[in-house]
Amino acid sequence: MLKLRNYYLAMILALSSPVSMAAEEPVKLGVVNVALLLEQAPQAKSATAKLEKEFAPQQAELKKLGANLEKLQNDYQKNKTVMSDAQKISKEREIALLTREIQRRRNDVQELLNLRRNEELAKLQKLVNESIKKIGSQQGFDLILYEGIAYTNKRIDVTEDVLKHLSELSQKQRTEFNQ
Repeated sequence: MLKLRNYYLAMILALSSPVSMAAEEPVKLGVVNVALLLEQAPQAKSATAKLEKEFAPQQAELKKLGANLEKLQNDYQKNKTVMSDAQKISKEREIALLTREIQRRRNDVQELLNLRRNEELAKLQKLVNESIKKIGSQQGFDLILYEGIAYTNKRIDVTEDVLKHLSELSQKQRTEFNQ
């Protein structure tokens, strides 16, 4: 991270040096808040909704199993005083097995969800990077920075432009899909 910051600093200093100022055009710099883009882009919201829909059946199954476990535990607590030792051991074993099964399934679903989330995030990051390059090219930027920016002046922040571009892409995809 420190090397990356030093690289950015060296690039900025080189671009703002008197030698580069002698060029006909001033250097045009921009910054992008990628975290904001990954949070607010329509594609991010769409990916989140897609994952929620995709994993809804597994979540419902886990909820159902949790309700069954709670019912078993309540029945056991209510009836344990009248149960024989063998019945108690059997119920405790049944509760323990169901608890382990729920935990195993929950872990499996979480692992699969994380894999899918990472796939969707990789797609979104690729799209964001392509959009940044397109905005940079369209608006004539010499350098657009992201990651590790502590402060930036609004004048050079192109996050809103990239977000607008992502929204336009999303709208275009929805329009093409509906045709």
